[in-house]
Order: sequence, then C-alpha cells, then structure tokens
Amino acid sequence: MRASEWRFFRPRGFGLALLITAFSALVSTRPAAGITGTEVIDRMQESFAKAKTFSARFEKQLYWAVLDKKWSQKGRIYTRKPGQFRVELDGSLVVADGQTVWVYTEKNEQVIVGPYDEELSTPWEILIDYAESFSPLAVTETKLAGRNCYLVTLEPKKSDNPHAGDRGQVVRLKVWVDKKRWHLLQVEELKANDDVLTYTLEDHRAGKKLEEDLFAFEPPDGVQVIDRRPTGAHTGE
Repeated sequence: MRASEWRFFRPRGFGLALLITAFSALVSTRPAAGITGTEVIDRMQESFAKAKTFSARFEKQLYWAVLDKKWSQKGRIYTRKPGQFRVELDGSLVVADGQTVWVYTEKNEQVIVGPYDEELSTPWEILIDYAESFSPLAVTETKLAGRNCYLVTLEPKKSDNPHAGDRGQVVRLKVWVDKKRWHLLQVEELKANDDVLTYTLEDHRAGKKLEEDLFAFEPPDGVQVIDRRPTGAHTGE
C-alpha cells in the first residue's frame, strides 16, 4: 500500500498570516539566544526518540487560497515503537501493528489492507523528521496558546526533482516546539499555490502504557475489504 492512500494525515508544514492569526495565538517573537534551529529540531527528535509510546490530540486545518476557504478535522494519534501506530480522524482510521496496515473509511464503508513497508511513512517520520528535505533558516522565541516555545522556520533543500516547481510544492515550513518538554506543538506548511496545511498537537503523553487493542483492527461487519498484501502474507504461508 502506498502512503498516498492515507494522505489525509500527511503534513510537513508552514504558515500564512491569515491562518497564523486565526489558529496560532502568537503574542510576540524575538530572536532566540544561544540555540540554533538545528539544535531545537534535534532536541525535539531526541525527546520523541526516548519515549517508547506517544499519544496526542491534534487538529488538522487546510486553507485553500484560490477559494479563500478553510476546512478542519480533529483526531488523535497513538504510536508505539518500533512500528505500531493508530491515527483517528473524523470517520477515518489508520492502524498499523508493525506488519500490516488497515485504512478504514467509514463514509465509503471500505477497509484497505496492506503490508507495512518502506513506502508507508509513519506518523513520527511525518511529524518530526525534516532533516532530509528541509534546512533551518531561523529560530525565534515566542508563545503559542500561552506556552513558551521556539519557532523554527525551514526551507526546502535544493532538489533535482523535475516537479520541484509544482504549485503544490512546499516552499516554507514552520515548526513550534515547547521549550520545557521539547514537544512538537504545531507544524505549518505553505505551498507554492499559497495553500496552507496546519497541524496543532495538544494533550501530549509520552511513555504511558497503551492498550494492545489500539494496534489491532477487525473490519466491521458489512464493509468492503480490499486486501493488497502479497498472496500468502496474511495466511502465514
């Protein structure tokens, strides 16, 4: 199964003045003393790497520039290393047990089952791993929803990708990181067409016990099941 089949969760982010005003609740910013953007990102990644389990509530907001419209969804994410995760998002569910991934869409009454392979980006890779694609430009100290944090602005690294100039290409990324616990608070991405995708996380819980059934899935009765695993993969052959 390809990552595009659960792209409803996919970030990599920046922001636009319109969304920042409505969504970020920033009070002020000032240059950060004694720390670089790379160091902030590294500390955030280290904090996440130490936790065997992680969960948080999140809100996803998309701003379509051409229509001047906003759309938002709320959900919850659970992860347990090395390869288990669960993403709940308004009528959609993605569950991975380390070998198999289930993508359930309630509206379509459909479940897509696929192998857990390298084509699927995990939530932690999507939310915190920017090293291969982005370079930090600047870091400032600010507040987000009353919390002291670092705001790191990043830009895409130069690429030989022939589609790098596409209007859907991310041109700027902004990441808000809590100064005390180094939790990711918000990610915003600005695309070349001026669309903005924002993820805000709260209720962070790291290292807490998670129930086994969070990472298991049984299709509801009556739904269509599309199994894309290789023949025999789900039979143990």
